[in-house]
Amino acid sequence: MFEGIKKPEQWIVPLVLIAILMGCDKSVSPELPKATPTVKSSNLPQLSEAEIRQKYRNCPDGYYSGPQPGKTRYTKDDYSWVVSPEFAKRYCMPSNFIDAELKGALAIAYKPVQEGTEECGFGGQKEVCNRRTAHGFEIYFESATKIESLSETKFNYRAFYMLPHSKHLLSPHNFKSPTERMAWEKERPGAQSRFKHSGWGVEIAKDGRMLWPIGACGEVQYIEEILPSINYLSLECNMGNFGNPRRPQEKGMQFILGLYKLADADDSPGKALKDFAYVITLPKRLAQQVEEVDQKGAEAFQQLINRAIPKVQPK
Repeated sequence: MFEGIKKPEQWIVPLVLIAILMGCDKSVSPELPKATPTVKSSNLPQLSEAEIRQKYRNCPDGYYSGPQPGKTRYTKDDYSWVVSPEFAKRYCMPSNFIDAELKGALAIAYKPVQEGTEECGFGGQKEVCNRRTAHGFEIYFESATKIESLSETKFNYRAFYMLPHSKHLLSPHNFKSPTERMAWEKERPGAQSRFKHSGWGVEIAKDGRMLWPIGACGEVQYIEEILPSINYLSLECNMGNFGNPRRPQEKGMQFILGLYKLADADDSPGKALKDFAYVITLPKRLAQQVEEVDQKGAEAFQQLINRAIPKVQPK
C-alpha cells in the first residue's frame, strides 16, 4: 500500500459450549463481515502518469498507491483508515483519511480478519466447521515512541494461526507446558512477543478512566521501521463483545486500544488510563465502523448457532 483474555464481567460461557456453538456447515458458511473502505469513488477524468506523479506522489517520505480520483492502475484497498495530518502529509494520503481525534498513533488501518485454518468436528459432527473471525487493527507509530515491551525483538509473527499454512496440520509433542513453549520462543526472535502476552485490549473509557473492557487482542505481527522512522504493529481482537447488554451507554465515552503494564494484573473497570503502559484513542468514526462490523459478526454467529444446533421438535 505504501511505497518508500483477561477481561472481567464479560459473558462467561463454558469453553466446551463455545466450541460447539462456533461450528457451522460448510454449505452455509456466512461471508466475512466487511469494513467500509475509506476511499471514495470519483468521476475525475483519467490522469496521465506525469499528472499522477505531480498530484499524488509529491510528498517527502513516499506515497499512497491505493485508488484515487483519476487513477486507472492502483492497489486495491479494503481498509478503513484513520491517519494523523502529519502522516497524510508525509505519504500523500487522501484528505478524507485524516482524523484529528486519533491519538497515540500516526495511522490505523482496520478490517476484519480470519484465522488461517478452518477447524471441523465441533459438536461431534464431522462436517461442522468454522473459521474464526476477529477485528484487525494495523497500527503505525513513530519509532521513537517509548512503549514498555516484553522483548527487544525487531520483527515477529506471533499469531502464526492467522496465516494460511500447511504447518497447521503438524503438531509437535515437545512442549508439555506453556512455560516450555515460552522458553523455546525466547531463543527465537521471530516467535517472541514484542509486548505483554494478551496485553492489548479494546476498552471503553471516559474522563481518564477505563469504564468497560470490550475484548482482548492478540499480537499478530511487529516490524521495526517498516517505513523510515515508523514502526508497525498488527493486532487481532475478539469479535462479538460490543453487544453485551451490560455495557455502559454514557455520553462522552471513547474507545481505546490499551496496553497493560507487564507487572499489572488489574483490569477492572475504573482503572485510570495513566496506569496503562500505552493508550491509543480511536476516532469516533472508526469506533462506529468497528461496532457495526461487530454487530454483523454477532448476527452471523447467531445464524451459525441456529444451523449448528438443530431445534428440538415437540413430540
